Amino acid sequence: MQRTWLVSAIWLAACGRVDVVANLGDAAADAGVDAATDASTDASMQDAGACRGGPLVLVGDGPPRLRCGGRVAETTFRHAVCTCDGYVSSTGLVTDAFDSRDGAYTAAGAEGGGSVGMNGSFDASGPIRIGGSLRATTRVQMGSVPLDVDGSVLCSGPLLGEGDATVGRDAHFDGDVVARSLTVTGTLRYPADATLSVPTLDAPRQERGAVVVAPPCDCDPSRLLDIDALVDGFARDNDNASAGLDADALRDVTGTQRIELGCGRYHVASIGGTGDLELVVRGPAALGVAGDVALGGALRVTVEGGELDLFVAGNVVGRARWQLGDADVPSRVRFYVGGEGTLDLQSGGVFAGHVYAPRAELLTPADVEVFGSLFARRIVTSGPLRVHYDRAVLDLGAPCPDDPTDPPASCASCVDCRNQACVDGRCGPCADDADCCAPLVCAGGACVPEPF
Repeated sequence: MQRTWLVSAIWLAACGRVDVVANLGDAAADAGVDAATDASTDASMQDAGACRGGPLVLVGDGPPRLRCGGRVAETTFRHAVCTCDGYVSSTGLVTDAFDSRDGAYTAAGAEGGGSVGMNGSFDASGPIRIGGSLRATTRVQMGSVPLDVDGSVLCSGPLLGEGDATVGRDAHFDGDVVARSLTVTGTLRYPADATLSVPTLDAPRQERGAVVVAPPCDCDPSRLLDIDALVDGFARDNDNASAGLDADALRDVTGTQRIELGCGRYHVASIGGTGDLELVVRGPAALGVAGDVALGGALRVTVEGGELDLFVAGNVVGRARWQLGDADVPSRVRFYVGGEGTLDLQSGGVFAGHVYAPRAELLTPADVEVFGSLFARRIVTSGPLRVHYDRAVLDLGAPCPDDPTDPPASCASCVDCRNQACVDGRCGPCADDADCCAPLVCAGGACVPEPF
């Protein structure tokens, strides 16, 4: 049986541009934000009711700020993989990078990059190949498998393993260094009282001293996106009626169900059932899901000239294999999960987009390939994970309207400066890599992706 819901395009004035329309006024008011006076909100964006480069989204727990979604994405997705509470894998991880503005990803044309950041430990018992750098705040544990990192490995704890490690730049550990073999092209640094137990060591430059690594992922609760507030606003202010979409339409998907999304903002109570669901995106669209996504069949998002911001207030369980987005243009799909449980991909899939689930544990028992990036509270994999980082996300806020408060009068971190340096409370040029948000580095006063 096949059922098709057609969601017609809502061509508002704001939708004539490449805009994604999202809830703005109601969610902001409920969160205590005065959109007319909030310094972080451009009045012209409020008047239009939309924002070029992505929807306005609520940032932070108090006081929240409205920001253009593209500018949130470019500061959120700096790493290929980032977690707030560590990474555990019994299989392999491979990361590299490309720039979709220059063409589609190819293995032969993949660039160096695709850095990995862990606010916590990196524990792997499968082979690791990282095209960028690896940062961790607790430990790097690699078992007996090879660890191959093109950039640096920086850790506020030990390196523990029985395998072979190769580091293309510096290797800094604040603890013991234990491996079967270790090759470091740059400088190997570890504390004076630490144990160096490496039978085969190739590290011509060595230093003794403490190592401190700042948390690489922006997991401060005050800076996490308020996805619940966004989705609540979708429930009150949406284009469902004009499009003929019932909020309960996807509670029980059976057979094959297809929804075509035109320009507009939409809301459903939940997504569930035993069937397959395809979302065909023909215009800039935003979809808020008030509850869980727990689908027995496959989920497919097809991009046909549009873009989609999918906000899920609850948790996510995908029992069949998923196919999201277009690998040629990953930045056109952004998937935000607000639940504190799981993002469970039981049959794996292909994600062409940027995934944000800072309160959830991402589980991947089957193989997953990502063209874009992953940000989760914790990642646990027992299937191979391949992530092809798309550097185009670092410019996703470029189409946003000019903001008179950009750069802000004062800053707390480089996130406030759109990935540029925050020095002595002011946005300005960087002097060294420490002024930049990891994994960006300082070059000529600007924070830029790591060169390889």
